[in-house]
Amino acid sequence: MSDVRDRSAAFDDVEDYEAVPWNYKAIFGSFKGIPWWAAILCALVPAFIGAFIDISSSKTVGWTFNAVFFVGALVAILLVQRRSLFAPMVQPPLVLAATVPLLVMLTGGVQKGGLAAMAIGLAKPLVDSFPVMAVTTAVTVTLGIIRIVIQKDPNQPSKDEVREAKAELKSRGKPEARKPTREEPAEDRPRRPRPEGTPARRPRPEGAPARRPRPEGAARGERPAGQRRPRPPREDR
Repeated sequence: MSDVRDRSAAFDDVEDYEAVPWNYKAIFGSFKGIPWWAAILCALVPAFIGAFIDISSSKTVGWTFNAVFFVGALVAILLVQRRSLFAPMVQPPLVLAATVPLLVMLTGGVQKGGLAAMAIGLAKPLVDSFPVMAVTTAVTVTLGIIRIVIQKDPNQPSKDEVREAKAELKSRGKPEARKPTREEPAEDRPRRPRPEGTPARRPRPEGAPARRPRPEGAARGERPAGQRRPRPPREDR
C-alpha cells in the first residue's frame, strides 16, 4: 500500500509540474512560443512576398502588401516567447525599410535618369506604405506592453513580502543591547588551571596579617605617589 501511495504522490507532482517556464510561453495557451529569429521571419517573409506581388504589377505597394505585412507582424508578437518581445515590438519599420526599397530596385521600379528619378522611384512606395507601417507598429508595441504586464513571474514576491523582508533584515542588523553582568564573588569564580611544573602556593598560616590592597593606578613594583622609599639604617662607625 505504501508503494501505491508513493507512486500516486509522484504522479501528482508530475501533473503539478509546469513543463514550459512562464517566460518561454506565447500570449495564450501553455505551449512554448517561437524564438526571436522565427518571429522576425514571420513578419519578413510575408512582407517580402506581398511587396513583390504589388511592385511587380503596379510599381508600388498596395492592399496585398498591407494585409500580409500587418498579419505577419501580428502573428509574430502573439506567438513569440515572453523573454523575446523586444524584436517583434520594434521590427515593423525595419522590415519595411528592408523589403520595399530592395524589391523596387530588383524589379526595375527605379527609373533611369539621375538621382532625382531614383529618389522619386524609391520614395513613392515608402510613402504609400507609411500608414500601414504606423498602425502595425502601434499595435505591436501595445500588445508587447500588455504581455509584459500580464505575463509576470508567478514566483515573484509581492510588495508586502518585500517590505516584511526588508524590515526583518533591518531588525537583524541592529545590535542587541548588552545586559549588565553581575560580578560573581571570588569563591564562585572559576580558577585557571596551574601550569605543570609550578610549585603549589603555600597556605597562609593562621593569624597572619592580610595582604595590603594595592593602591589604584599603581603597577606592580611601583610606589604610590607621595610615598618615599625607606632609607637604610646608618651604621655606627
